[in-house]
Order: sequence, then C-alpha cells, then structure tokens
Amino acid sequence: MPRKAALYEAAGGSPLEGYFLLRAEGKNVPRSWFQRAAVARRTRHGPVAEALRQGNWSKLVTLRDWEQAYLKERFYYGVRVLLELERNGMSDL
Repeated sequence: MPRKAALYEAAGGSPLEGYFLLRAEGKNVPRSWFQRAAVARRTRHGPVAEALRQGNWSKLVTLRDWEQAYLKERFYYGVRVLLELERNGMSDL
C-alpha cells in the first residue's frame, strides 16, 4: 500500500515550501524517496503508452495518474537538491 504524500500535500507541490517545512522540523529527504517516486512513475508507463498510442482519451484518469506521479517525483528531487545545496554548495543529482 502506498504511503500518503503528506509532505507533498502540505507544501502544495512546491519544492521550496517542502524544503522550508523539512528545515523547520530538522528532517531530511533521503535519496530513496525520489528514487521510489521514480519507480512508481515508471510502473505506469505501459498503460500510459497504450492510452496515448490508441488516442483513447477515455483513459484520461490513467494519464492524470502518471502526471501526478511525475509531479511528486520532481517535488522530492527538488527538495533533495535544495538540501544538498545548503550542505555542500552543490548537488550531485
């Protein structure tokens, strides 16, 4: 069962807001968070590709689901980069 994206929702999808929320709590975004988000998005590629090839817009829910997974992946990636910039002045991501 997928975990609820509490940080993503609390930050309204903004990596900068997510960064501020994490700093206020003294927490971190482990690399595994955005790696799991990427895997979750990639698992949707098959049904999305099929809907796009068929031009089947009745599967809009499938496409929106992929889009939401993509936005969450980018959110966690962005927060992680901001944390690395704060620590190291650069990011290896």
